[in-house]
Amino acid sequence: MAPLRLVWMWLLVAGTQEPAGVKDGDMRLADGGSANEGRVEIYYSGQWGTVCENMWDLTDASVVCRALGFRNATEALGGAAFGPGHGPIMLDEVRCTGTEPSLANCSSLGWMRSNCRHDEDASVICTNETRGVYTLDLSGELPAALEQIFESQKGCDLFIRVKVREEDELAICAHKLILSTNPEAHGLWKEPGSRVTMEVDAECVPTVKDFIRYLYSRRIDVSLSSVKCLHKLASAYQAEQLQSYCGHLFAILIPQDPSFRTPLELYAYALATRDPVLEEICVQFLAWNFGALTQAEAWLSVPPGLLQDLLSRTELVVPSELVLLRAVDEWSRERSTSHKEVEGLVEKVRFPMMPPRDLFSLQFNLSLYWSHEALLQKKILQALEFHTVPFELLAQYWGLNLTEDAYQPRLYTSPTWSESVMSSSYNPYRSFQTPQHPSFLFQASSVSWSLVYLPTLQSCWNYGFSCSSDDPPLLALSKSSYSSPTIGYENRALLHCEGSFVADVIDFKGWKALIPSALGTNSSRSTSLFPCPAGLFSRFQVVIRPFYLTNSTGMD
Repeated sequence: MAPLRLVWMWLLVAGTQEPAGVKDGDMRLADGGSANEGRVEIYYSGQWGTVCENMWDLTDASVVCRALGFRNATEALGGAAFGPGHGPIMLDEVRCTGTEPSLANCSSLGWMRSNCRHDEDASVICTNETRGVYTLDLSGELPAALEQIFESQKGCDLFIRVKVREEDELAICAHKLILSTNPEAHGLWKEPGSRVTMEVDAECVPTVKDFIRYLYSRRIDVSLSSVKCLHKLASAYQAEQLQSYCGHLFAILIPQDPSFRTPLELYAYALATRDPVLEEICVQFLAWNFGALTQAEAWLSVPPGLLQDLLSRTELVVPSELVLLRAVDEWSRERSTSHKEVEGLVEKVRFPMMPPRDLFSLQFNLSLYWSHEALLQKKILQALEFHTVPFELLAQYWGLNLTEDAYQPRLYTSPTWSESVMSSSYNPYRSFQTPQHPSFLFQASSVSWSLVYLPTLQSCWNYGFSCSSDDPPLLALSKSSYSSPTIGYENRALLHCEGSFVADVIDFKGWKALIPSALGTNSSRSTSLFPCPAGLFSRFQVVIRPFYLTNSTGMD
């Protein structure tokens, strides 16, 4: 049995090895009629994939051609000109300057972050002339060599003292010439001289050497235990690429705290370190989980500036606008907020999205009503006009622009506007009804919808949908009854993780919404912004969002 076990182990190891000589960022042309043309494919993380045609141009194509030994590109083609590829779509919205050695070095959405399909694969036709230059590239060995120089702690001409509260904790020596070649290191070594002092928190001392080593090799392994300290060091010493990278990793940490303390603390930290990436990640999570936030103890500790930002967002997940207003009422009452701050928040509430019954009840069950009576009466009147006057007249006589935020529904999760299906459900089909529109003018009419979760190509066929092999898993949503031609719909699907938080929000393109990977394990799909530890979404919730099709400001 031992030899057999060794054979299996050898096969397992051999099966996971990268092809000899192939590394991330290498490119090739596939399915062309000659060596100088074909579909662009790029290698990453052990496999080949394609590039989406979005923003694909001759500059991008020339980067591919020159990397493959040709002088330039003559054509940059989209629409899978040489046939659709297979596997993941590696890059989307590629924007090159023309000097990069690979598309991997160009600006893009990032590896495997794309909603494209293979019928949108990019292709090139290169000139037949080759450059006559052949390159031996051993630069991949350089990071390890630079790390060895750092680890040797010999031949140094820069001495770094690491201090915690004025106490020396660590001494490191470095090399000016190597650090001077890396823009990420310029914030560490600002002044001429041979000595640098780093002031750090005690908890971050163990990560300082990792940070300096990164400035040598430009690569680093980041764990969940080290990410915050590395982010602090990168922020303090202007290592912007490392700062941004760590900022994105916080998306893994934030959902792990159901009390919402972690995202609120990280939001304050992002403001203090002026990190817009981390700030947006925190605000996005809180917006998608706003309904749960208002029920948490941490709700009353939400700072006014953050609450203003949240209430400004259309993609705010909450049962209804009335629930939102009551939460703001509680927040302002418990915090003893100033009159001006409360008015600023009330201005962000979308009163037209409340039905007349709820608007009438505000004077009886809203504590801030009488202290802000004039403003609330103005908002209620605005909402009642929306509910009772046809939008053509509102546009004609008031010049009302119904595309303004106040007239756009948020992501309302009450049964009035949403329906859910479980990913593990035996019956993934749901039929439901919603009002045609939030306006009371449409109270007597409803719209029928059909929702189905399609995890496989076979399930598409079973339910009569025409899907390509790249589509599943997906959600299918269809409208099965008449609705007014003046009304359109921008529907969304909320992807719930283990029933505890919303991990992502996706839109419908036509009748379908492609579901991203919950944990990045499906290499052919983009990954949800906030990954699910279980590796799958537990529930899909569709939210119906009607809007008037006509921009009233342009009407006669």
